[in-house]
Amino acid sequence: MRNFTELSEKYRINIEERLTESLQLLGGSPLRESIGYVFSMGGKRVRPLLTIFAAEAVGESNKDVINGAVAIEILHNFTLVHDDIMDNADTRRGKTTVHIKSGVNTAILVGDQMMALAYDCLEKCSGDHLREALRIFNEGVKEVCDGQALDESLSKSAASSMPGYVDMISKKTGALLMAAGKLGAVLGGGPEDEVELLGSFGMNIGIAFQILDDMLDLEGDAERFGKPRGLDIMEKKKNYLYLKALESLDETKVGVVKAAYQKMTVTETEVAAVRDVYRNGGIVDSAQREVSEYTARALANLETFKESDGKDALIGLAKSLVQRKF
Repeated sequence: MRNFTELSEKYRINIEERLTESLQLLGGSPLRESIGYVFSMGGKRVRPLLTIFAAEAVGESNKDVINGAVAIEILHNFTLVHDDIMDNADTRRGKTTVHIKSGVNTAILVGDQMMALAYDCLEKCSGDHLREALRIFNEGVKEVCDGQALDESLSKSAASSMPGYVDMISKKTGALLMAAGKLGAVLGGGPEDEVELLGSFGMNIGIAFQILDDMLDLEGDAERFGKPRGLDIMEKKKNYLYLKALESLDETKVGVVKAAYQKMTVTETEVAAVRDVYRNGGIVDSAQREVSEYTARALANLETFKESDGKDALIGLAKSLVQRKF
């Protein structure tokens, strides 16, 4: 069987080529160059790889699967463009964000146009699976938007809670990975039970991915991560670490965290103090355990699948996401 690295490299090249080709569907659009810039920012291409590997786990990849994979990746990048506007982010993956480079109004239109482009790619799927593919895709879009809205309200609410956080990341991050798994299984001709299992696989690795992302905000390689270390603290984000600290630490330690979150501007010294609280209080270790637990759930979703390159690649994908350092 081909290994995960070999399969990933093969399909990443294919995905990059298809993303570039998709720009032709925009004709002479004045937004074409900016959308090409978004694609050039790169990324792990996790969602399209999941779509393709899911298809191979139930059958085989085909033109419909590739079209669905490209559509999912364009959709994901659309959400990032708008997310960067909402977060006032200056950089993404080490490059200037679209709204900083070209202005907020242009960035909003870039995101809108990318949504239409994603549907253009999905529409190329054959009629046999198009209706179900559209349903899965639309459900993913709605959940991601709800997740973003929940993220906004979570950051402003004084009654933030861990269950609310998990619900938010399930929608904001997990839902699109769930859609990727289901879409690949449907377009690959998989039976309903395997479609649902691969959707659950995507959801679980999505939750694990986001909790790890929260942890890497403090513990990761800032240069490779593409943003300053401790940015979540600077932006007062109530992520897993923050909520776990409030849930499990004593008042003195929680006071250090709350003091930083009440500052108009958080200094590097204050970020370091909060990091020490998280490390010494076992919060970082707790996050790592949660990542391992959700990854185990994801892998359990694959147990009934027959041995194949696709199944092996899904296992490799899950492990690569939760073992990353940035």
